[in-house]
Amino acid sequence: MSSGSKIISTILKHDSKVTSYKIALLRAINDVVLSFPDLRNLRADVAVPLRALAEFWVAYYWPFVSDRQPILQGPRAPQGNNLRNDMAFRPQLTELRHEWESIVGGTSNPSDGFFLINELRVPRKYQAYSKSLRQAYQAALTAISKAI
Repeated sequence: MSSGSKIISTILKHDSKVTSYKIALLRAINDVVLSFPDLRNLRADVAVPLRALAEFWVAYYWPFVSDRQPILQGPRAPQGNNLRNDMAFRPQLTELRHEWESIVGGTSNPSDGFFLINELRVPRKYQAYSKSLRQAYQAALTAISKAI
């Protein structure tokens, strides 16, 4: 087993992250690999950019931050006078979803996270969106990257 495989195996077996994070990590690695089928080389190490993983997490967790029907990913433990978020990046992803919904005129579909990440990967389209949406997207990617 390569060192990368050992690291992933260790995360899955021993990390205290909630189960959904572990499944999302595996799914994101798989989706990144599927996005680059021409890079196959069995004798070369591969680095998976954290940003690419975070982009997929935007799409995976998008349906969980709906204002109408939020889906909690674990208990919300007390932290001082407040309740801790169930996902470290819930506030940033929620803000991104709010920005998106203001553009599309209300509610969004669960699949809009995938639509959005694909839109924002194209520089010409990225620049066409509002500054506030781009900032919310960058904040969500940063928060998700820290969580990963």
